[in-house]
Amino acid sequence: MENIFQYELNKAAHILVTELALVKPGETVAITADTMSSDTIIDAVAGAVFTAGAKPMVVKVSTPLGVGKAADKDLPVEALGAAIGASDVWIELNHQWVLYSTAHEIAVEKNKNLRHLNLVEMNSDMMVRLIGRVPVQILVNFQTKVFEMTKAATHMRITTESGTDLEFDNDHKCPFYNELGVADHPGSVYLAGQICWFPVNESINGTLVFDGSITPPCGVLSQPVKMKVEKGYVTEITGGPQAEEFSNWLTSFNDPLMYRMAHVCFGLHPNAKLGGNVIEDERIWGATEWGMGYLPAADAPPNGVDAASHTDGISLNSSVWLDGVQILDKGKFVHPDLIEMSKIITG
Repeated sequence: MENIFQYELNKAAHILVTELALVKPGETVAITADTMSSDTIIDAVAGAVFTAGAKPMVVKVSTPLGVGKAADKDLPVEALGAAIGASDVWIELNHQWVLYSTAHEIAVEKNKNLRHLNLVEMNSDMMVRLIGRVPVQILVNFQTKVFEMTKAATHMRITTESGTDLEFDNDHKCPFYNELGVADHPGSVYLAGQICWFPVNESINGTLVFDGSITPPCGVLSQPVKMKVEKGYVTEITGGPQAEEFSNWLTSFNDPLMYRMAHVCFGLHPNAKLGGNVIEDERIWGATEWGMGYLPAADAPPNGVDAASHTDGISLNSSVWLDGVQILDKGKFVHPDLIEMSKIITG
């Protein structure tokens, strides 16, 4: 399966390097990976960087046992951070995220102008579907409209048929990210198909049910994981064996901040499919996603949230209200300003 879409992958890598990473001739491009990353993708991206007249630098490490700060103990933190920070562009192809790790912090401190395109856990099938076969301009227009409506809202409610019923206020002192996948400015960017923002933490109350995936530690869920959320913290976790696995994983850090809600996102990519890969799962059309744990200072000013690690969970087929006005009903957009564009995108 490593060589599937061998020809199509070259086109996707070219789009990635020239249209998304915006690599310029002469730039140094760090491509980071670990021993679970796809060598086929690494080679295609490095080749596209070289063809663009830039200088690819592939840095491959052993696969950490954790992600973010939890990966620190398994990474050559100082050397990795220095290498990334000495580059103009960082394309992250790691399976276990360097994102949110100490190496990430070192790189950003070293180079404030670093452009970071996060493509963790990428495989050939995903790269072709999510990058090579996208109605780019229509998706950009639609996503920007949803972004503007969300950013203008104060109070939100999210429900799902599996049991989510959560309300919160948006924090307009924190950034709102319209992830269009273009690294045209310093900082981290992610694939198109996601909007991410940060609620007023103490305003988050109700029931949250993950019924798609939790990454880490569970991957795709066979049974929903139900959580009680009070003033922005998970206070109870119930469900089957995977709920117990998730609870034990959080407990293992001995860190109360791992139970803190971090961010919420819309999934808006028409080609995304559930598979346990966080970069794709959190873009599933009509899903909402919640992160828990670590946040950098840029996302949670002034000091960030220095939790031991970070996790993301998916709630499929969500219904969403912005200041009492419903825009999404069981995974389908129902607001009159969004219906027609959403039909074009999803076919």
